[in-house]
Amino acid sequence: MKFNLLSIFLIFSLTVFSQKNTIEEINKYVLNIDSNSELRKSEYDWNKITGGQVDHGAVLKVWKTKNQIVKVEEQFGASYGRYTRLIYLKNNKPIKAIETEENFGLKNNEIDYSVLNTQYKMQVYVTGFNDLIGEYELGIDEEGKRKVTEPYCDFESVFGILDEIIDL
Repeated sequence: MKFNLLSIFLIFSLTVFSQKNTIEEINKYVLNIDSNSELRKSEYDWNKITGGQVDHGAVLKVWKTKNQIVKVEEQFGASYGRYTRLIYLKNNKPIKAIETEENFGLKNNEIDYSVLNTQYKMQVYVTGFNDLIGEYELGIDEEGKRKVTEPYCDFESVFGILDEIIDL
């Protein structure tokens, strides 16, 4: 009986462990996407795709291989700087997201539009999926402090745009 329970536990543990992505594996995959010159890139007006409205413009870029989306970039202009979100996908599932908040520099107490300083950067790694609760297992790395953007109540919200671009 103990042997059977131990065997079941061991098999379950190995199955769960084998489904996990390490951050190193994810970064290697992302590097392959970024260096793939054969991807098709399309650019869209974010406002038209989402029905939202951003004062200083917003662009949505989508990279595909065959008919599969592998990378998405949302970039929002603002009077204070720029906000960018990158999402990388593997087999139509998100694997990594990077958010960056950049603010224009100051020179002589005036905004210097030629300089962008990174104030905040967040990397979200999808390390697995919990079937019991139906949620991604995430690893999160943050640098700096948010100055203008709001933090997430639920980190899975970082992937929200994916529901709206499924048919692009």
